[in-house]
Order: sequence, then structure tokens, then C-alpha cells
Amino acid sequence: MTDSLYLDEVAGFLRSLDDPTIPGHELLLSLDKEESLLSLQGTEIALQMLDVTPVDDLFITVEDSVDGNRDHHTDSDCTSAESESVASTSSPPVVVESIRSRDAIRRSTYRQKQKAEKDELYRQVEELSSQLSMLQKNKEDAEVSRGTGLAQTALWKALATRHMQGRLIAEEQRRRLCEAVERRSALIRDLGVIIRKRISEEQPEEEPAAKKPRTESPDMALYQAYMSELDEVYARTDGIFKDTSAQREAEECDESPGYFSVQRKVENDSRYHELVGKSTTPFAYDRVQVYIDRACCMENRMGRELIEGASVPENTTIVKARVNPAGFAGSLVQHTVRRKYAEADRIVVVSRKFTEGDGAFSGMQSDETGWSIVRPSPSCVKGGAGTLLESVTRFVPINFSSASSSGVTVKQFAAAIIKAGEENCQSCIQQLEMLLLNDALGVC
Repeated sequence: MTDSLYLDEVAGFLRSLDDPTIPGHELLLSLDKEESLLSLQGTEIALQMLDVTPVDDLFITVEDSVDGNRDHHTDSDCTSAESESVASTSSPPVVVESIRSRDAIRRSTYRQKQKAEKDELYRQVEELSSQLSMLQKNKEDAEVSRGTGLAQTALWKALATRHMQGRLIAEEQRRRLCEAVERRSALIRDLGVIIRKRISEEQPEEEPAAKKPRTESPDMALYQAYMSELDEVYARTDGIFKDTSAQREAEECDESPGYFSVQRKVENDSRYHELVGKSTTPFAYDRVQVYIDRACCMENRMGRELIEGASVPENTTIVKARVNPAGFAGSLVQHTVRRKYAEADRIVVVSRKFTEGDGAFSGMQSDETGWSIVRPSPSCVKGGAGTLLESVTRFVPINFSSASSSGVTVKQFAAAIIKAGEENCQSCIQQLEMLLLNDALGVC
């Protein structure tokens, strides 16, 4: 029990020594007040722990020296005895001061060590705090990037699936189209063989090889399809002219010399290109309707072929010709199916035309529909004479995958078709006026 109390007191004493806030003189006063530390054994142990010589030993040594001096100098005078007594009494404060100085040095060293350790700990706290903040930020960034990556991955998978489905559908359509092309090609080859065989059997060997109007053509299927559409095209005549500016200009037309003014309506975002033309001629309407059939728009075209046969109606004309527009590298092959409808007060001519590009325009095609009206001029109502000719042409360029993808080439192809249409209209007007003039002059 005594040992445990003693150890507790020693621990308290050491804590008081470690406390830098307690001054040295207060520490010594506390030592004097503690009775447990006044014992020789406790004091020696405490001082040994502090590496300090016990004060009592110093006192004993001093007393022994004083007693010895007294034994040897019993007959010294009173002044010597008093000086020795003063010396003996002044020695203990010197020892205490030495203890205090060493204790102060020890505490100062300890405080400096603690301060250094404290500063080091603060530095480590700041460093670890910055590392923790950086790690937390990296973790948040990683989570955010992981979430974004998952979203992008899901979007990519959805797009990839969509494109794959589109590709499968396109491949299936391509396969079906290839099969249809093969079947049609085989059918065309078989029909060609049969037709050529029949022609060779029916044609006499002595017949001259002069070029005649063709009664059969490899493009007859196209012509048949166009001929079946002409009645429907004719039914749309009035609506087409109401949608264009030709009707308004016709109502304001006066007796002007014969000409054909082409107005272009070509819009980049439109589905078709449109040519609108109008012309007036001083010749009477009854004479114009006689010669209108003889005005052929493709009379001077290279390689012009007139397609005839039992399947071609009397009021229908089929012409195939090659057109080389000036200023363009490519050429055009045009298949035209035209039909005339005679009404009480006017003549309506409708046409369907298929244009194939050749040379620089290879792979490009165009589907064209035309409406033309020939009727008495509005001046006839006022007692005058004259005939009004109106025309509206619309064509839709068609480009397949084999065609050139250059936008410049596509624009040149459209410009070539427009130029060819203008030349055809001008040629028809000039030829019709020449026929009417010869008729008026009595020239055969």
C-alpha cells in the first residue's frame, strides 16, 4: 500500500516537472511542503531520477567538516567560529541554486523538444489534411467520370444497335433489289432474243439496210409506263397552270412579237426544278392547230429515233435523242413520250421525259413532266388575231449510289437539263413560226 502511494506521488512529481507552466521556485516550495518527499529514501530516489545529489548529503558533509574543524581548532577565537558557522549556513543555498539552474535547463530543453514535436505534428496534420482532400477530390472525380462513362457507353450501344438494324434492313432491301434486277435482266434478255429472232425471220434478206422508224425498243417498258400516266398528267393541267405565274402573265398578255421567255424557278430545298414559258404569235389559232403536230422539238438532235408500233396510239409520239449541251462535259440521252389532247377552244400537249446522264454525268437521271397549252390570244376577244402558247415543265433529278457525289457535278447536270429544255422550246417556237410563215406566203 505504501509503495503504491509512493509511486503515485513520484508520478505526480514527474508530471509537475513536465509541466512547463510551473516555475522552478514554486516546484521547490511544493517539494518542501510534501512530507512524503522529506524522507531520506524518497528524496534520494527522486534526486537520483533527476541526476541531482541529495541536499542532505551535502548538509552532512558540511557538518562533518565543521565538527572536524571544531575538534582541531577548539581554541580558535569567536570570530573564526562565527565565520565558519556563516560558511556552513551559506553552502546549502548555493546547492539549491545549482539544482534550480539544472532543472531550468532540463525544462527548457524539454519544452523546446515538445515545441519541436508539436510543430512537426501540426505540419504532419496539414500535410495529411491536404492529401486527404486531394484523395477525396480524386474519388469524387472518378465517380463522376465513371457515371459519365456509363452514360456514354449506354448511348453508344443504343446508337450502334440502331445503325446495325438499319444496316440489316438496307442489306435485305439490297438483296431483294438485286434479285429483282437479275429476274428483270433475264426476262429482258429472253425477250430480246425472241424479238430479234422473230424480226430476222420476218425481214427479207434483200431489204435495204436503210434506217426506219423503230417499232420495238429495249426501252418499250419505260414508254408503256409513261403512256399509262399521260391521262393522269392531262387531268392536272389546269391546276398546274394556276400554281404558276404563267396564268397571270397570260391574262396580261398583249400583241407582242413571237418569243419564248423562260423563267426559272430553281430552289435548293425544293423537290423539283420548274421552267415556265410563254409566247404569242400573230397567226390565227385555226392555222396554228394545223401545224402544231409538225413542230418537232428534237428534229435536229443527234441520233434522233422515232419509236412507232401498234402499241403507240395515234395522238402519241415517242422520240429518243442524244443531247450535247454547249459548255458541259457530259451528254444527255432523253426519252420523250408526248400526247396531244384537242379541246373545243384549246389544244393541250402533255409529255413525260426520262433523261439519262452520260460521260461526266454518268449515273445521273432525271424524271420530267411537261404541260403545254395552245389557245387563242386574249386579244381575239377584242377583234384582234393571234395565238397564245404556254408551257410549264418540271423535272426531278435522280442520283444513284454509282453517281458522282460531287455537288458541283449535280448542279451542272441540272443546269444542262435546263439548258436543253430552253433550246427545245425555242426550237419548237421557231419551227412553228417558219411553218406558219410559209403557209401564209403560199410556200410549199
